[in-house]
Amino acid sequence: MTTGRGSLQARLFWAFALITAIALALPAFFSRGIMYEDRLNLAEKQALAQASFAASMLESNLAEGQTQKLFYAARTLSFRMTLTDASGRVLRDSHIDAERLPTLDNHGDRPEIEAAQAKGSGIALRHSNSLGIDAVYAAVALHDGGTLRVAVPLADIRRGFETELSSLSLVIACVAGVCLLLSALIAGWIRKGMDNMAEMVASLARDKNQRRLDEVPGKEFLPLAHAVNYMADNIESYVRDIKDRQSQLETILDSMHEGVLVLGAGGNIRRWNNALAALFPSVATATGRPLIEGLPVPALQRRVDALLDYGNSALEIPAHNEAIHFELPAGRFLVAHISSPVERTDSLGAVIVVYDATEIMRLEAVRRDFVSNVSHELRTPLTAITGYAETLMLLEDLPEEYRNFAGVIHKHASALARIVSDLLALANIENTQEKIALVPTKAESVIADALAACREQAEAKGIRFIITVSDAGTDMAPGLPVLANAPLLAQVFRNLLENACRYSPENGEVSISAHHEGDKVLFTVADSGPGIPQDALPRIFERFYQVKKERNSGTSGIGLALCKHIIERHGGRIWAQSPHADKSTAMLFTLTSAHPAKAEE
Repeated sequence: MTTGRGSLQARLFWAFALITAIALALPAFFSRGIMYEDRLNLAEKQALAQASFAASMLESNLAEGQTQKLFYAARTLSFRMTLTDASGRVLRDSHIDAERLPTLDNHGDRPEIEAAQAKGSGIALRHSNSLGIDAVYAAVALHDGGTLRVAVPLADIRRGFETELSSLSLVIACVAGVCLLLSALIAGWIRKGMDNMAEMVASLARDKNQRRLDEVPGKEFLPLAHAVNYMADNIESYVRDIKDRQSQLETILDSMHEGVLVLGAGGNIRRWNNALAALFPSVATATGRPLIEGLPVPALQRRVDALLDYGNSALEIPAHNEAIHFELPAGRFLVAHISSPVERTDSLGAVIVVYDATEIMRLEAVRRDFVSNVSHELRTPLTAITGYAETLMLLEDLPEEYRNFAGVIHKHASALARIVSDLLALANIENTQEKIALVPTKAESVIADALAACREQAEAKGIRFIITVSDAGTDMAPGLPVLANAPLLAQVFRNLLENACRYSPENGEVSISAHHEGDKVLFTVADSGPGIPQDALPRIFERFYQVKKERNSGTSGIGLALCKHIIERHGGRIWAQSPHADKSTAMLFTLTSAHPAKAEE
């Protein structure tokens, strides 16, 4: 260990010196004022005691000679004594000749005399106009209304204080010298012990057999030796634990059916499992290389670049955990989930989990085809049943009982026909892979068409429609234009309005509102019905789901699922709120505005 300016010994010495200086300077600095204040307080108390003593002697009917001796003694003891009458006129003063007394100012306005007249005694610290010095004044009221005052010069108090301060400074200097000497000795002793300890720790670090510190240069270093030994034990245990976890992780990864890929902070491949190598054999030779060389999927590479390149505003940053669907040339469908760490590190950039969804996609296609085919096949017999039921209902000679039977058949056949129609529409929406043609569409016109279709149902229950559109578009394109497919959007409004009318009470209200939110338009269809339970809100857009109690009316539960698919195909979002504002239930959905510039104004 070096002994230069930056050595441990020098730093310890100067640290001790600084601590000593602070420890001595601060108390000395603050005690100086305290000592001076204490000395003033003591002088005030002594002056008051002297005034009280002299007053008691004067009131004991002293002879004139004794009174003169008393005032002479005060002058000899370096403090001034003044006697005044009730009006403040000076009758006697130890430092003023009798001939000059008539020339003195009236002392009745002196603060210490005023205090003595009011409270019996008074103390003041001020400048004496008669003697031209600063003094501590103490006054005591006499029984005859006069006042006896004693004044102690501040110069005497300061001289005593400076004498005490000089003694204190000498003591502080001696203590500082002793502390600096001890600091030098302690710094040298600690340096010697640390040199020995450093040598032992270095030898421990070079030893591969996990040696421990058994000998220390002194008892003072026993805690450090125990800490080093404890650290060595923890390192050994930590290394063993890391190996166990690595083995467990490798076992878990290799036993997974899903492919797992770990990327570094720069997007290079760091790790993968056997399932991923089975899906993409090229990943086995792509360790340390960009993702595109191991998984030749450009869409996946773009999303990873967007996730890792936070500084590039041209790329859309994906969500923390999102799924990407893509198809391999062999006709296999894969789904990749990209997860980013909660806290970005220099070693971990993202984790990608890939699984084969070919069978799921096939089953989903089979389901959609089945629903579509069944819906097509059911339409013909349902049409026939409905037609024959209507024919039976129109027969004049048919008994009333049979006519009622035909009405029941017609009612349920019509309901089943509507379900089949909704199923077919839903299947068509799901089966169509092509994008829907979205053109500027006047939302108010579509709402009007949907209201016309629901007018009969609303009038039967006395329901009123309230339409609120906060922005009617522009002068060139009035009617709140949105990018939509008019027939599909009309179907959404019709389903929502039919549900609102179905669940609203007699003579209720259904409100339709729309307003801009950035580049989107938010539509709201609210009714005053019984509401939706909170536990049912997440499921109301599922196929065939129905709330069993409050809102169950025998419907199939396909309408909201159809609305959800149509809105999502439009690039929007639909959700339910219950309660909503002053209404019981509201269905809300968003569409892209055809004039986003207007929406932002």
